[in-house]
Parts: sequence; C-alpha cells; structure tokens
Amino acid sequence: MDYPNHDELEQFLSTCEEELLAEKNMRIVVYPDDAVKLWRSETIRDANEKLLSEFSGTANVYAIFIADKANNDYTLKYIGQTKSKLARARLYNHLIKKDAKTGAQLSKVMSHVQAGGSIKISWISINPESLRHYVEEELINKHQQKLTWNQQGKK
Repeated sequence: MDYPNHDELEQFLSTCEEELLAEKNMRIVVYPDDAVKLWRSETIRDANEKLLSEFSGTANVYAIFIADKANNDYTLKYIGQTKSKLARARLYNHLIKKDAKTGAQLSKVMSHVQAGGSIKISWISINPESLRHYVEEELINKHQQKLTWNQQGKK
C-alpha cells in the first residue's frame, strides 16, 4: 500500500536530517584526562551530568561524531534511536558505561578517546515517537558509507 503523502514524509525526513547533523546542535562529550586511561566511569558521568540531563526524556534519534586527536573536523559514525524515556540510559551506555545486555558503542568510544580523540553527539525529538524508527532507518541507509559504527554484525 502506498502512503499518500510521501512528499511530506520526505520533507519531514530532510528536516530531521538537517537538525540532527547541524554543527550548531552538536555537543561535546567531556572525558577528563585523569579518567580516560583507567576509564573511571563515575568521573566521566559526573563531568557530563548536564549533558545527560539535557538528553534525558528529550531525545529519541541521536548521532555520534568523532574527531581525531588535535582535529576539530568531526565525522558522523553512528545514528541510533531510543524511546525518549530511556534516552539518558542509552546515551550513558554508548558513551560512559555499558550494560552487558546492550549493543552500545562503548568499546569504540573508549578506544577512540583513549587514543586522544574526541566525541560529540546531537539529538532530535521525533513526534509521534513511533516515527523514530523510520527516521533512523532512512538516515542510516542514506549515510551508510560513513556510519561504520552502525555496521557491526552486518555482512
């Protein structure tokens, strides 16, 4: 069955993409020097409490960007989605401390940060929330060449 307002849906997706990938919406994730080598997750969490609070309950599609040491040119690596009520926990799993049951990107984040790189995130809130799946899937398809962290487990 064809959706009758496909053009409107495509415009909505384009607007979501612009907001999610806009440099002005990217937020730096703080990794204090004294916490990185031994990965002191409590110290990292405390340094990012404001960011975690802002993300909490407001995000349901998010992006992770990385830059190499001494470089301010950030590259998109991952796009994900979550229910907004679980957003804080999801971000925490990706960037600070992973629960064994999740498919979070923490090992890649840790390797990158421990090598001197930096991380930024951005997020948007999709309403109705169920559309987050559509937005995530379409953006992953569109940017699949860049999204190497979304590639795990794919052949």
